[in-house]
Amino acid sequence: MKKIVFTLMLLLAMLVPLASADIIDDMDNKVTEYNNNVDYVPSYLTSLLGNEITKLAIVTDEGDEVYVKAITEDGLITTFEEVDDDEEFDATMIVGANEATVRTILRSSDPLAEFIAAKENGEIVIEPVGLINTAKYTVVNVVMKVSSLFGF
Repeated sequence: MKKIVFTLMLLLAMLVPLASADIIDDMDNKVTEYNNNVDYVPSYLTSLLGNEITKLAIVTDEGDEVYVKAITEDGLITTFEEVDDDEEFDATMIVGANEATVRTILRSSDPLAEFIAAKENGEIVIEPVGLINTAKYTVVNVVMKVSSLFGF
């Protein structure tokens, strides 16, 4: 359960991928599930990733691009909405992925391992915005690698 919630936190705080109406519905269901289980997310992750404004760029299976604004506050996902490509907001992270990768992670019995593998092989690209967010992102990467070494 902790791996699933940890993965959802990472996905929803950094990735919250949406590519079509169907995947938007799928992710919307995961947002509710995540928010209902946020207490299981390790506190160090909530403090590092719990207050983010993320712009997601998802390439659908049809080749279209969909953009999403996802906001977390104190670990809870408070805003989750599709936006236009040119909509301006103060994103702290920009995340890119394709629909197939997102669906693979969502369907996985070990979403954390799937997410890490996709990130490491370049299927998910995460770009923090600004110096402070870059430092936070570096810390999260180190924590994720150490956690995966110890099987968390």
